Amino acid sequence: MRIIRLAWSLLTLAVGAFGLIATYLAAWPESQFTACEIEPGRDTAACDESLIDRGGFGYVVALLLPTILCAVPVVFPRRSIAWATVGALIVSGIVVVATVGGVAMMLAATAVPAFVLAACHARLAAQDHTASIGGRSLLRRLRQQQQNG
Repeated sequence: MRIIRLAWSLLTLAVGAFGLIATYLAAWPESQFTACEIEPGRDTAACDESLIDRGGFGYVVALLLPTILCAVPVVFPRRSIAWATVGALIVSGIVVVATVGGVAMMLAATAVPAFVLAACHARLAAQDHTASIGGRSLLRRLRQQQQNG
């Protein structure tokens, strides 16, 4: 289970880092990272608003929710939990698209590597199990050699 936990931990860290950076940038006025003030027909007062000002707390939830969901298989490394996490990412992505819009791409982008990890869960568990058996048998052989020799 160590390999599975490590894989999900790496995904959680990557998604969490991206979510924190995106949340930080979403708090900036839009004029800091777009050219909205020079677009024809655009309200320049809207350029001083941040994405969080316009989208509310739903933006923050949409950006940080994938991190929380990806942390669940780290704590409970079961195949059913991994698939439940993928399902939760997909369902929450649909809900977030309906409520706050395009920020849900974070959930869709996270669902893809989560799907790959869930699909490879059995293989990763088998490799981890094989590695631990190999390590035990090596220790057993070394003990037998010490007792015999």
